[in-house]
Amino acid sequence: MKSAKLYSQRGGRLIWMTHKDELAKYGFGIGARFNVELSEGKIVLRADPAGSRKITDKKGKPVLCVIGKGITAAFGHEQDGRIDILDAQCKKGEIVLTG
Repeated sequence: MKSAKLYSQRGGRLIWMTHKDELAKYGFGIGARFNVELSEGKIVLRADPAGSRKITDKKGKPVLCVIGKGITAAFGHEQDGRIDILDAQCKKGEIVLTG
C-alpha cells in the first residue's frame, strides 16, 4: 500500500481501508486490535492485542475505519464530499499515513 484515502463527510474526516489495501499483510486482519496515534497531518496505526480499536469483518474481508474529532483536528475539514490522498508507509504491525 502506497496511499490511503481520507474522506470528508457529515462535518468530519475518516479513514476507510479494506482488503484491497492489503491490511492482513501488515498484521491488520479480521479481529486484530490496534491503537491510533494522531498528530497534525499524521496518523499512526499500530497493531496491539490490547488495542482500543478492532478490524471489522465485512463479508469475510477486513475493514479498518478510523473516524472522530481527532482525525478532523489532525487534517482539518473544508467541505463534505472531499477525498484527499495520504501517503502510506507500511511495515508489519504499523501503518503511518501522512498528508
